[in-house]
Amino acid sequence: MPIINITNCPICSSSNTSKAFDAVDHFSTKETFPICDCTSCGFRFTNNFPSEDSIGRYYDSPDYISHSDSKSGLINRLYHFFRKQMLKKKVNLVSKQVGPEQQLSQKALESKYSKKTKSKDNIRLLDIGSGTGYFLNAAKERGYTVTGIEKDSNARDYAITNFALDIKDEQSLWSIENDSFDVITLWHVLEHMENLNEVVAKINSILKPDGVVILALPNHNSHDAKKYKGYWAAHDVPRHLWHFTPDTVEKLLGKHLFNIIKQKTMPLDAFYISMLSEKYRGSGSLTQYIKAIVVGTVGYLLSLSDINNSSSVIYIAKKARK
Repeated sequence: MPIINITNCPICSSSNTSKAFDAVDHFSTKETFPICDCTSCGFRFTNNFPSEDSIGRYYDSPDYISHSDSKSGLINRLYHFFRKQMLKKKVNLVSKQVGPEQQLSQKALESKYSKKTKSKDNIRLLDIGSGTGYFLNAAKERGYTVTGIEKDSNARDYAITNFALDIKDEQSLWSIENDSFDVITLWHVLEHMENLNEVVAKINSILKPDGVVILALPNHNSHDAKKYKGYWAAHDVPRHLWHFTPDTVEKLLGKHLFNIIKQKTMPLDAFYISMLSEKYRGSGSLTQYIKAIVVGTVGYLLSLSDINNSSSVIYIAKKARK
């Protein structure tokens, strides 16, 4: 199995890196993978991970929830409940960044589109890592012209069959023409993509001038990450290759000529990740739920005053003017 060994930091190119700890693939194989830190800029990454061509077996499970519509088991039911709650909020977030709705409050947006009336604006949205298409379908119903990129053929086929969406395979990203989209979204996707710098550079090139990219990423400096340490579910090795903080995201995006204009917490993520982390730690069912609620609540409250405590962070960045 081909292995990728990182010798230079993907953000600052420094060779000054050191192993922080060995992380376990709690989800699937129980294999361990080294997580390393750049001692120059602080970026954290998984090392010695399977190459793009061979990593598929680590996703190949009916329990991999991002590509599954199974609702068996509490974890799956919680995931789908949280996803449903977040769909409207995600589309509202996009609508506040592009088009004439930028000045509307979330309540006003929800009222405006409560009957699924469609915007007349031809705003083009690309969702990279679109999974089974629920977010793209919600954006389509809002009136956006939508396109998706999805690696997994089963997820892609589901989205096309059930929602009649324009979903392309991952190689199609590289053939998209410059200045094609008003907004590009990646909801917990960038941490999975091997060609980190190439992907962010491509996003910049295919965004229109003043275009917006919206990224949702786990934050390894969060309250729940510090609480669970090696059991923190969002390490998710080897599927998560890159481990971000608000500081390192700013460095990465700045390198590729983006300016971060806003950061937002994802409060529901703290509860979901805490639930998985308790499961990996071997807590009993009732104890698992109680502890996860406590950790998630504390993390959310702390994140209100300091984004660094948020389990996941949404970054809204604008393409810099040349």
